[in-house]
Amino acid sequence: MGRAPQPLPQYTPPGPVEQMPNMATQPQCSPLAKVHSADVFPYVANEVATSRTEVGHLGVDVSLVPPAGICQYLIIWDFGVDWRHLKNIAKRDPLLAAQLIRFESDKSLQFQIVGYSDSTGGERNNIFLRTGRAKNVFHLFGPSARSRVFSVKPASHYEYLKDNTTVMNRATNRAVVVEIFAGGGGTI
Repeated sequence: MGRAPQPLPQYTPPGPVEQMPNMATQPQCSPLAKVHSADVFPYVANEVATSRTEVGHLGVDVSLVPPAGICQYLIIWDFGVDWRHLKNIAKRDPLLAAQLIRFESDKSLQFQIVGYSDSTGGERNNIFLRTGRAKNVFHLFGPSARSRVFSVKPASHYEYLKDNTTVMNRATNRAVVVEIFAGGGGTI
C-alpha cells in the first residue's frame, strides 16, 4: 500500500520580491473623466456610414489631455463603428507621430493602453472591439516603448468617456486612451 501524497512546500523567495521593470506602481494622477452607464442608444441614419469615412464625426482624431504634468492621456478617437483598426488620417496625425517618437526616446515613460467602445451592440462584441483597438494602438509603438507598456486592456463594462446620447459622444467613445506615466525608471 502507498502513502497518501504529501503537498509540496510553497517556495518563498529569500528576500524582497523584485518587481518587473515595466510594472512600476501607478502614480496618483488626476483621473480622466469617465461616465458609467448601462444606457444603450441606437445609431441614427448614416451614423455608421459616416463613422467609417476618413473624416468621421469629430474634427480632431488625436488629443493630449492634459497638455503637461506627471500623467497625461493621449486619446485616439472616432474609430469606425465595428472597426478595430485606426483610420489613415489618425495614423498620419502629427500629434500622434510626435508622441510615438517621444514614447520611443523617453525611457522614463510607462504606459497603459485602454480601448473603448460605444454602448450599442452586444457586450461580447464591444469587449472584442475595445481589446482590438487597444492592441492595434500598442502595435504602433516602437520596441523600446512597447517594453514599457504594463497593460493593454479593454475598458470596464459600462465605462465610457462620454454618455452615449449623441452621435458625437458615441464617436468620442470609440477610442483608445494611452495613459502616460512619467518617471517609470524610478519613483513616479
